Amino acid sequence: MPPFGKKRRPRKCHRCGERLKGHVCAVGDRDLTSEVPDEVLAKIISMLPTDDGIRTQTLSHRWSKLWQSATLNLDDRDLHPWRWGDDLVALITSILLSHPGPARRFSVTCLRRVSDAQGDRYPSIANWFQSPALDKIEELCFCYLLRTARDPLPPSALRFTNLRVASYGNCHLPEDLGEGISFPHLSTLTLQQLTNTESTLHALLSSCPTIKSLLLVDNKAFRNVRISSPSLITLGVSIETGERVMEELIIVDAPIMVKLLLFNTDGGPTKLRLIHAPKLVVLGTMSSVMEDVQLGKSVFKNMTAISLISFLQAVKIFSISATGFQLKVVMDILKCFPCLEKLYFTSMAKESGDQLNGDPSIECVLTHLKKIVLRNYRGRIDVAFARFFISHAKKLKSMEFRVPFPYDKNWEANERRRLPKLKDRASKIAQFKFVPGTFFKHYDDRHLTHDLSNYDPFEI
Repeated sequence: MPPFGKKRRPRKCHRCGERLKGHVCAVGDRDLTSEVPDEVLAKIISMLPTDDGIRTQTLSHRWSKLWQSATLNLDDRDLHPWRWGDDLVALITSILLSHPGPARRFSVTCLRRVSDAQGDRYPSIANWFQSPALDKIEELCFCYLLRTARDPLPPSALRFTNLRVASYGNCHLPEDLGEGISFPHLSTLTLQQLTNTESTLHALLSSCPTIKSLLLVDNKAFRNVRISSPSLITLGVSIETGERVMEELIIVDAPIMVKLLLFNTDGGPTKLRLIHAPKLVVLGTMSSVMEDVQLGKSVFKNMTAISLISFLQAVKIFSISATGFQLKVVMDILKCFPCLEKLYFTSMAKESGDQLNGDPSIECVLTHLKKIVLRNYRGRIDVAFARFFISHAKKLKSMEFRVPFPYDKNWEANERRRLPKLKDRASKIAQFKFVPGTFFKHYDDRHLTHDLSNYDPFEI
C-alpha cells in the first residue's frame, strides 16, 4: 500500500501548458508586451526619464503613438546630456508643440536666461508656460541656471491651478500677485534665491490654502517673514550667506505645524518668535546667531532667559548649536520643553571654556530625555557636558559622540573612562557610541522639509 501524502503535480510548460515530461514545445516565445493594454504602457512611459520616453517611439508602429498619448513628464536634465544651450531650448519647444498633453511634470533648471548667441531666452520661456500641453500640470520646477540681477519669471508660470508641487528659483516673481493667482491644490512649495521681498512670499501663502510644506532657501530680500497658515505642517529655512539678511522670523499662527527646521542660520534670522504653534514637535537648529528668541511667552536674549512663562508641551525633538559645550546655553531653554525626548547639540568652537553647574531638576531631563547627540565633540573639557546628562537623565537610552577627527581605540577608551561609572548613572541602560570622521557641518538635507514621513530630520 503506497504511503499517504500529497501527490506531486506534474510540471507544465510555461508556454503552452502541456506536461513537461517528454514534451517538445512548438510554441515560440510570446511577446508579452503586446498583450499589455495601451493605457498601461502609456502610464509606464510617463514615468520614464524624458529622453527614454521619447525614444520609445522608435520601437514599433504601435509604440510610435504611445508617447503622445502618455502624460508628459518633461525634465531638461534628462535632455541636457545630448542637447544644451540654444539647442536645448529648441528641443523643449519642439516637444511642447508635438505633444498634445496633458503634462504631469515640467522641470527647467539647466538654462540661463540670456544666451551668448541667441540673446534673451525670456520670450521662448514665456511661450512654454502658455502651451496648452501644460494646462493641467501638477508638478513644476523652474530655476534659471545663473541669476543676473532681477531675471523675471513669466507671469504665465503662475497660472496653473492644478499644481501640487512647485519650486521657483534664481528669478524675480511678478510684484503685483494680489488676487490674480490661486493654487487650491498646492501642498509643497520651494522658493530659492528669489530677489523679491517677503511681501511676495506672504501673497503666495495666502493663495495656497492647502499647503503642507514650505522651504525657503537663500532668499536674501526676505527680511521680516511672518507665517500664518492653517494647513502648514513643515517649514524649512536656510540662509548660507555670512551676511545676516533675515532679521525676523515670526510664526504668527500655525495651528498644525509639526516641524520648524532652521538649517543654515549664518544669514539669520536674528530674531525668532514662535507665537502660536501648539502642535510643534520638532524645533531646530536654534543657534547663537539668534539674538532674540520668543517661545510662546518665554523670552531669551543671547540664549539667556529673560522670562520663563510658558512651555511647549508638544516639542519632542530639539536641535541647538552654540560656541562650545556649555550647560548654561541649554539649561534655560530645556525648561521650555518639559516633554523633550531627543536633544541634538552642536559645538561651533574648538574649546568649550568653563562649565557652569546645570540644574538637575529640569523636567525633561528627569522624566523624558531618551537620546542625546553631541556633534563636534572633542573630549577634554567637553566631557563635563556629557557627564551632567548621564548623571541626571533617568530615561536616557543612548548618547552619541560625533568626533570631528580620526582617533584610535586608546583615545576612545580614555574618553569612556572619563564618563560616570555605572553606579553613578541615572539610567543603567544607557548606551554610548563614538562616531569618527563626522566633521562639523550644518544640516544640509533640505529635502527633509518636504518628507513629511520623516519624524526626525536631524537623525543623519
